[in-house]
Amino acid sequence: MTLKLRCEDYGFECQFEIDEEISVNTIEKLQKHFEEEHGIDYTVEAVKQMIQNRGHSLDSIKK
Repeated sequence: MTLKLRCEDYGFECQFEIDEEISVNTIEKLQKHFEEEHGIDYTVEAVKQMIQNRGHSLDSIKK
């Protein structure tokens, strides 16, 4: 399942975007971006919850 994740969808004024098959790696990329660019250290579980709150299912995450 391809998923487009945009930083601005999570309340940041930022053009960062990921458009790829959802995987643990994808979630870690978004987590790393939040930490490095916005100074917010979210856990992987918190990022997963944020994605789910936007209406995306995480049932098909590739390991």
